Parts: sequence; structure tokens; C-alpha cells
Amino acid sequence: MKKRLAIALMMGGSLLIKAQIGINMSAPEAILHVDGQENTASAVPASYYDDVVVTSSGNMGAGTKSPKVRLDLRSGERVNAIGIGGTSQTASAAKAGAMRYNTGTQDLSYSNGTSWVTLAHKVTSDFVDAENSSAQSFTSGTQAAVTNWTKKTDVNGSFNSGTGVFIASKTGVYIVSFTFSLASGTIANDSRYETLIQTNSTSSTTNKVFKCVGSYPGTNSLSNRVAGNCSGIFNLNKGDNITVSLNQALGTAKTLDTDGSLTSLSIFGL
Repeated sequence: MKKRLAIALMMGGSLLIKAQIGINMSAPEAILHVDGQENTASAVPASYYDDVVVTSSGNMGAGTKSPKVRLDLRSGERVNAIGIGGTSQTASAAKAGAMRYNTGTQDLSYSNGTSWVTLAHKVTSDFVDAENSSAQSFTSGTQAAVTNWTKKTDVNGSFNSGTGVFIASKTGVYIVSFTFSLASGTIANDSRYETLIQTNSTSSTTNKVFKCVGSYPGTNSLSNRVAGNCSGIFNLNKGDNITVSLNQALGTAKTLDTDGSLTSLSIFGL
């Protein structure tokens, strides 16, 4: 009797090993086949998007019933992103081939068994193009930042149009060009103006300024339109900021021209 029971258990065990297991389905198409929403239709690829299968060769597929590699996430409806988390493990503890996401630098790295190696990647460069039709007023002899811009382009959302502050999204070389035009008015004798492009204006160590000067020497009896421009190239670290300012000493308060195309700002990261 004991011998017969042992034989029966062995036969049952062999049947279990060769059996296909289906969850939420009666006709599994792999060693293990899970139908998440119980909606799989045979020969209809689009119905496999919520399925998970393990094949007899040991491949696992999510969203596909025919995984071609050890782990295959290529589902027909393309919702097939893969999530990789961070870890505090050392590279040697995680072993060679492990991957992790670095929240601080927002990139991926892999373990070579000794150290974490950052994968090469390209961050979209900053590009800002803005105009100003705000008729902002500038007191004679006082430097003031140009504010209340109208953005035409801001690739990375790095420019605050209200305050006029640009913040670099990555470390690199930045080209800045600032053009302005004041409304027509009288100009004092022997007067001048300065346009300024300034980085990190509140820092005593990293603050840098490009200044461009325009002058009106001698006697100025006529009403004139004052305009100018300034350009600069900056090496910025991620998080550094840029502002543009005007310091006019033309004798009286002046306002920007209301034609926005005459006052413009462009910032381009290389």
C-alpha cells in the first residue's frame, strides 16, 4: 500500500511540474499565465496588455505572451515603461550589472562591481526668448532690473517672466543677448546709460557683470529715442541665475517703449 502511494505521489508530482497554471483564465498559454483583468482573447494581441507570463524557457513577459528575452516589457499598447528606484547600497554590494536612479542628479547609473558608473545622457539645453512691452519706468541714475517680460519660448521653464530671473538648469556655457528701447523723450546734456547682464547678483563670490555703455556727450536739445544692447558669454553652474538691468542717467525718468519687439532677451545654453 505504501509503495502504491509513493508511486501515485511521484506521478502526481510529475503532472504538476508539466502543468500550466492560469490565474483569472481557464486556458493558460504559458507555464504561468496571469490575466489581470480577465479579458484575454486567444489570437488577439491587444488583449494581452494586462497579462503576465512565465514561459517554459524561464522568460517573463508583461503585456506580451511571447517574451523574447529574460524580461520582456514590450506590450502592444506601448504602456511599457520600466521603473528603476534608488538604493543606498554600494556598487560592490549590488554586484555588477545592477542599475539605480539618482534623484539628486536625475540620471541613471550601473554597477561595474566596484563603483557606480553614470550612464551618458543629454539634458535639453535651456533656451529663452522673451519680449517686453510693459512700459516699465526707470528713474534717472538708478539701476533697476527689467521685469514683466512676455515669454515667446522657454524650453525648460527656467525663466520667471515676472521677476526677470533666469535660473540655469544645468552647468554649461550660456550666451545672453539683451536689447532695449526707451520711449522718445528729451535727453540731458552729457548723459549716458548702462545695460547690465548680471549673474548671481546677491553673491559676493560668484557675481559677474557684463556692462555696455551708451553716451550722449555735449548739448542735446532735441527729443530722441534711446536704444541699446548688450551681450555676454557666461560659464554657469546649475542653479546660477541671470538678470538684466538698465541704469539710465538721461536726466529724467524714462519708460520702455510699448512695442515689445524693441526690447528683447535671449538666453541660450550650449
